[in-house]
Amino acid sequence: MADPADLRQHVRTDFLAAQHDADSLPGWVFKPVQFSRGPAGLVLNMSDGGLQVMTSATEPLNEAKYEVVLLLGRSDADDEDEQVSWFNGVVERKWSRPVPRMGILHGMSFTARNSTAEQFLNGHKDALESGGWVRCVLLKVTD
Repeated sequence: MADPADLRQHVRTDFLAAQHDADSLPGWVFKPVQFSRGPAGLVLNMSDGGLQVMTSATEPLNEAKYEVVLLLGRSDADDEDEQVSWFNGVVERKWSRPVPRMGILHGMSFTARNSTAEQFLNGHKDALESGGWVRCVLLKVTD
């Protein structure tokens, strides 16, 4: 049987900090209150025009399209709400599969090239490959 990596259309960039077992995952399941309607996720890797996101097994994705909003802010001492950087893009869910003890992994592609989310991820590949985390929230797209 062929190696799945040989079947890829584009080279994939793995974000190493996100490749550990469930015991080492950060609090990526937490999200700012303004995003309570969408599941939180962790970006595991990306390729040209696509990305893979891990979500909790308790919040499966059932829609075909989502707006991915990268959560890059931090809590300030004066304000308990997380400050969110607005990097986003619309993605189409291509596949989903459970990952034991960790959640559900989803393969997604951007519906339009050069979204602010894709630009951010491409511009920070070195930092992400060196152990950075990128959390996100997935919001249902209403047509």
